[in-house]
Amino acid sequence: MAPRRRSNTGFIDVRLRPAGHFAAEITAGGTRVWLGTFYTKEAAARAYDVAAWRFGRPRHEMNFPEVRSLTEAQSLSTEPLLRSQGEARRYRSGQRRIDTTEADKKFMAQWRRDHPGDVEAMRAFWKDKQTYRRERRTGKRQRKAEVEAEYAKGEASTWGEDDEQWSWNLTTTASEDTPNEDEDFDF
Repeated sequence: MAPRRRSNTGFIDVRLRPAGHFAAEITAGGTRVWLGTFYTKEAAARAYDVAAWRFGRPRHEMNFPEVRSLTEAQSLSTEPLLRSQGEARRYRSGQRRIDTTEADKKFMAQWRRDHPGDVEAMRAFWKDKQTYRRERRTGKRQRKAEVEAEYAKGEASTWGEDDEQWSWNLTTTASEDTPNEDEDFDF
């Protein structure tokens, strides 16, 4: 996956607000998490990097890839400027979401260690399902190619004369094309 494009501030997910401050946010699992408002764009970018470390993002997706750990990123970051209770609530909500994500990752890692048989069964299930889907898709493609080849020869029809669909379609089409005596046509 290509790294995200940097905004006009020069940093990933940092934008200038109308009041002259800088807002930082990160997207996780399709949800945007607001990280706060900061006096400088560098402080906002550092906050993004702390969240990116906590979400386990690769270093090439960070604003400061030279930072080597979450602890170092946290030591370089500052607290956001919380000017209202609404901003404080949004900040706390975002932090809870990040904490929940971290806890989920730890729980799933522990579950995988404790239940290796279940992990193998799950992998086998998804492998079988993938194989089934691949075979089904291949069959559909083969049937489509055969029909297209018959059409190209000019010999093909999807319905035969002994097919019920063919006779039903023929009778309904014929009855639709035959005008009733009650209908008045203006040609």
